[in-house]
Amino acid sequence: MKIVSAAAMRDADRLTMEKYGMSGAVLMEKAGERAAGFILNRRPFVNRVVVVSGPGNNGGDGLVIARLLEKAGIITTLWSTVQAGNYRGDAKINENYLLKLLFPVKRIVDSSEMDNFRDSLSRADLVVDALLGIGVDREVSGLLAEIINALNSCGKPVLSIDIPSGVHADSGAVMGRAVKAQWTMTCACPKLGLFFPPGCNQAGQILVGEIGIPQDLVDDQPVELNTVSRVRLALPERPFDSHKGSMGKVFIVAGSPGMTGAAILAAEAAQKSGAGLVYLAAPASICPVLEAKTLEAVIIALPEKESGIIDPSASDMIVERIRECDALAFGPGLDPGENTSELLDKLIQLSPVPIVIDAGGLKALASRINVLRLAKHTPVVTPHPGEMGALIGKAAADVQNSRLATAGEHAVLWKCIVILKGANSIIALPDGRALINPTGGPSLSTAGSGDLLTGTIVSMLAQGLSSENAAGSAAFIHGLAGDLLPPGRGHMARDILDCYKEAFRRLENASHRVPENPFLTAIRPLFEEETA
Repeated sequence: MKIVSAAAMRDADRLTMEKYGMSGAVLMEKAGERAAGFILNRRPFVNRVVVVSGPGNNGGDGLVIARLLEKAGIITTLWSTVQAGNYRGDAKINENYLLKLLFPVKRIVDSSEMDNFRDSLSRADLVVDALLGIGVDREVSGLLAEIINALNSCGKPVLSIDIPSGVHADSGAVMGRAVKAQWTMTCACPKLGLFFPPGCNQAGQILVGEIGIPQDLVDDQPVELNTVSRVRLALPERPFDSHKGSMGKVFIVAGSPGMTGAAILAAEAAQKSGAGLVYLAAPASICPVLEAKTLEAVIIALPEKESGIIDPSASDMIVERIRECDALAFGPGLDPGENTSELLDKLIQLSPVPIVIDAGGLKALASRINVLRLAKHTPVVTPHPGEMGALIGKAAADVQNSRLATAGEHAVLWKCIVILKGANSIIALPDGRALINPTGGPSLSTAGSGDLLTGTIVSMLAQGLSSENAAGSAAFIHGLAGDLLPPGRGHMARDILDCYKEAFRRLENASHRVPENPFLTAIRPLFEEETA
């Protein structure tokens, strides 16, 4: 599923009309049908709906929704911010239709109607936000800001059409004021701004409504959603005659004094993700601790330059050992000093298998980042915004303000895959494409979570997945495991790890399709247990 900019969506709309002969009025009708159908399936809990329509096509969608809901027996109140007769294009067609039907339209064109508007909201079961859509390019102020404030304070669930009003469709920026939605039904393709903070916090559950835009019109868009079907297709079969030697051998270089937990978490995540054998290599002085903490991983003691720090000369030993393995992970819990940097430099250039770099490895890489271009296989790096900022000489806040562009630019520059962690993690590929991962949430905001992701990626690589599929599948499974935890505080990385088995099981039963409406698709995966 492609994720598009506002300009790309407008082009697709235009070409659907010009190339395929579909009228804009029909597209608007379909958008209204998708939203109305979603609301009608909320009955009997929803009997009264307020629709708020602004100018433009988004407002036109609202006019259609109001008409369809009223026809279906929902008590519907339609408020418009446009004076009678001032709609344009396809929205004008729908306004004229409503007027000929004598459909009552309340107008809110100045603050004098705000008290009546708030009273109307107070009696609704649900509110439809069709105010602004994807065209917002300036700060929302005046009457529109008042209306949005009223929507956010009315205490009623809000369904936004295309994107919550006030959220920039490309950047996710809140343009002064933005609607806080419980659901967002976005038309044809999800918009980029739904996935970036702070806009992603306004959208609630995101649903994609099929309205008839041909797929070929968006095929060249470089960003897509990391979906259930994509991950299921990527995961390898586990044949009846498989054994530990045939299911992937992982080699992990990790750990230092005080950071043995990171090494253990990465190793156990690799095992829980299906790797047949895991070798955990660490500074010799901490190996007794690792032996006491793990039962399944094979512990390998590496020579030390000083206590707890691996000697760079260990590169020859590591390269020799990984010739018998399928993938290498480097970094969880490692000291990020010069010795580690020198060791990593050698391993990137010499490793005969794909490498994943995280944590201490990323810090060690900062001074010689361009060595990634010399790797024999496409490396995978997994920075959080702070680590990404350190790698490129920017503040974490600057990275967050430009997540997609930052990850994408440097994946191409470094010839690697960059998984920029955070809400809706970005998986940027060296050919300029990118995936946005829909799983994961606040439960992942705990120390050790990144070590689990590293172990999961290297496990997928070892099981034969390409670097692209390993990164996408690992991010999805890791996030899904976190999503299975109850909401709220109290979770640690090991709690996420304990959900891995159930995450793989749930993946088999997961879908993005909304059962009661074949033309609606959910961004986050749905499960049979939730939708039966």
